[in-house]
Amino acid sequence: MKKMLVLLIILMLSLGLVTAGGTQETLKIGGLLAFTGGLAPYGPPIFNGVALGVKHINEAGGLLGGHQFVLIQKDTATAPAIGRDAAAKLIQINRVLAIVGALSSGVTFASSGITIDNGVVLISPSSTSAMITDLDDNDFVFRSVISDTFQGIVMGRLASGQLGYKSAAVIYVNNPYGKGLALTFRDNFQKWGGGECMLIPYEENKPSYRGEVEKAISINPDVLNIIGYPVDGNKMLVHAVELGYQGAFLFPDGMKGEAVADGPASKYIEGSWGTAPGTRAVPAFKEAYDAEYGPSTVPYKTEAYDAAVLLALAIQRVGPDFLNLSLPEQRKAIRDNLRAVANPPGVEVGYGELDKALKLLEEGKEINYQGVSGPITFDKNGDVSAGSVEIWRILESKVSTVTVISVGG
Repeated sequence: MKKMLVLLIILMLSLGLVTAGGTQETLKIGGLLAFTGGLAPYGPPIFNGVALGVKHINEAGGLLGGHQFVLIQKDTATAPAIGRDAAAKLIQINRVLAIVGALSSGVTFASSGITIDNGVVLISPSSTSAMITDLDDNDFVFRSVISDTFQGIVMGRLASGQLGYKSAAVIYVNNPYGKGLALTFRDNFQKWGGGECMLIPYEENKPSYRGEVEKAISINPDVLNIIGYPVDGNKMLVHAVELGYQGAFLFPDGMKGEAVADGPASKYIEGSWGTAPGTRAVPAFKEAYDAEYGPSTVPYKTEAYDAAVLLALAIQRVGPDFLNLSLPEQRKAIRDNLRAVANPPGVEVGYGELDKALKLLEEGKEINYQGVSGPITFDKNGDVSAGSVEIWRILESKVSTVTVISVGG
């Protein structure tokens, strides 16, 4: 019996299932992203951002002496209940160290109930609801994207202060993301000279939104702002065209990308304006991403890349002792080291310098990771304290950046 046990351990070691310290040879993180549901068009490009970060860490030598960094993905279906179950599976069955996700704020809220209770870092690349800031999370919820507090200000000022719209109707997805952004937009639309601004909530995955659109255009608004996701948003655009709406359209981050710009109403939304949390231009990242997966104008690819890289750097900072910790201790150690690798002081390292970053951490030196999406400095709530908001337009059925505005700091 003892001989069989020894042989089994040797076999597991040879397969990389365990190390001599008793922990897994591969260091696994989870991806809690959407491949079905309202955000289905966003899931693959954002997943690719996470996967590229994992790939680049491994190409830079791996973690803690060559251990492979591994990503395990679960689909949230853009649904809070499904996302919560997916988070539980990642934690309890796949035994991941940390999780990148979720995409929508509503799913992040639902999933965080599981991740917080299990002491697992959840870092979202795209959950922008301002309500996440005040989440009672024991410091286990982070995000690599700025809050909608910033986007709502820029969007409201763009609509009334710059484009001169005097009335607006907003159809918003009835979740923390949609409601929060709609309210911030209305306040700033009126602050910069706008007048009537009707807010109309909608529920996801309905076969038709004709009623919501009829109500919105009944006030004959100068602009119709659809704060939602591509699948349902495209239905609303078609309804608006069919009902004879002649005004302008305005879109947030949730409607940015080829699924809408080149969607069923592309002819009628040509020239429309939009906003989204922006990123600084890093041509080398875009070249690497496009070469690996093909081009995409879906947002949050850079934030997803940064989230994966930050988790890896936090693990590396702990040092070899990380491998001898219990799983709950490893998860807590990631939380306790995230700010240390993201925030100043430390040697600044950016895209293309992961081998340098890992080496500095191995030598016991401090780093300050400069993300592809921005500087990535976490405040006490796990929020990014500064970033940028992009103003974009749909031109020739494609998303084109007009300008990027720095915010926060």
